[in-house]
Amino acid sequence: MAVLERSRLAQFALFLLVAIALRCPAWGEWNYAVDDQYFALVGQRLLAGDLLYVDIWDRKPPLLYLAYAAIACLNPSVLAYQLVATMLAAAGAWGTARIARLLAPLPASLMAGIAYLAFLTRFGGGNGEAAVFYNPLIVFAAWSIATSIERLRAGELPPRVLLGMLSAGLAIGFKQSAAFEAIFLGLAVLALLGRHALGWRALALAAIGALPMAGVALFYAAIGHFPALWQALVLSNFARVYDAGRLARGLAMAGLLCLPLALAAAGYWRARVERAAPLGFLFGWALAATAGVALFPGLYLHYALPLAAPLAILAAPFFARPRIGAISFVALIALNLATADMFALQTRARARPAAAALVAHVRAVTPHHRLLVFGMPSYLYAEIGAPPPRPLAFPAHYYEGAESRASGTDEVAALARVLAAGPETVVVQEPLPAAPLNQANVAQLARYLQGCSNIVRLGVYDHEGEKRLAVHSGCHAPGPVPIAAPVR
Repeated sequence: MAVLERSRLAQFALFLLVAIALRCPAWGEWNYAVDDQYFALVGQRLLAGDLLYVDIWDRKPPLLYLAYAAIACLNPSVLAYQLVATMLAAAGAWGTARIARLLAPLPASLMAGIAYLAFLTRFGGGNGEAAVFYNPLIVFAAWSIATSIERLRAGELPPRVLLGMLSAGLAIGFKQSAAFEAIFLGLAVLALLGRHALGWRALALAAIGALPMAGVALFYAAIGHFPALWQALVLSNFARVYDAGRLARGLAMAGLLCLPLALAAAGYWRARVERAAPLGFLFGWALAATAGVALFPGLYLHYALPLAAPLAILAAPFFARPRIGAISFVALIALNLATADMFALQTRARARPAAAALVAHVRAVTPHHRLLVFGMPSYLYAEIGAPPPRPLAFPAHYYEGAESRASGTDEVAALARVLAAGPETVVVQEPLPAAPLNQANVAQLARYLQGCSNIVRLGVYDHEGEKRLAVHSGCHAPGPVPIAAPVR
């Protein structure tokens, strides 16, 4: 423990070892998660010259895809981004522990960092989700404020706080929902400055936080594609239809969060009694992160990932309690890991050979690399070296009724163009994972598949378990494909 007390490098090494242990079961498994395999595909397409939002479309901000492109530039393998994500997870845990050290002794702060890593694995952040990349940026911003509270109250604006505001602005460039935390952090600095927040200080904070996305907006405006950027980052989030299952998912997520929330509340109460200096700020950060989850229109398990750091930090004072703190920590880790998809080891063992068999078959029946994936997995395009359709490369945008026109592109006309080009192989997930379906596109595809001479059904595995795929090959375009009316 003395070495860990003296050496920050030793602390990081500890968290890196834990991160490796919690994340390595999925290493090399390119089909583990829907989102990050698409991020990796887009990153590779950017290196091939595609322009984000114009040639290849998604609704997340550009820094996420630029990060994946940078990784692919060094090494295009799936393992490369998984290793980077592991390093970033360890960095987030290290930052979490450093903030927790302001509230609790070293052993409890280390427990908070490990709890952060277990939280990531349990809530869909065991691979390359966006929050794994931007959480460390938010943690750094929070640390810069938490360690500067007295100076801020005295009217000083330390350079580390300015750098923290830039870090929070960069986080928004990875996912829009990070704005909830970033805005809170900026307001917290202004509140701490009090009357000293007037004038250039307030302007400087706002400008620094807005700088990353303002730069992106100016770039797209300069090349004449600002409308595409605005549609992707803003309008599409309101145009898609959010299903009625949000309440049920919210209740399920609340159930999963019961223990982390209870430990955070217990730790907050203990620190409150001891009057820990940054406690009010850290509690506000936790509320802002919770608001980002509760108020965002969609709700999926990985949306809870921003809660990992603030909840673990607030729990640290409770972890410091003799006996009950350690028992609670062990219970939290055990529960998170026992229920995490990452440790469904039988599924993980089947996943790699099943994915390899899929790639081998699709590559064999697609000699001209004309492929259409209608379902999952989207990274199959990269695996066989086939260019994805433009601009809608994410398969769900073709078959999800909720996505109709959200991209600003008529997806029915877009699929008609893809089918008219005559993909020789079409991979269809059975059943399609959406409700409602875009029935017009489902009908278009059914007509096209009548011209395919062969079909082979294969199983693949992701973090949810087995998925069935029908690989239609020997396909050709049967003349002009009639365009059905789009689903509204």
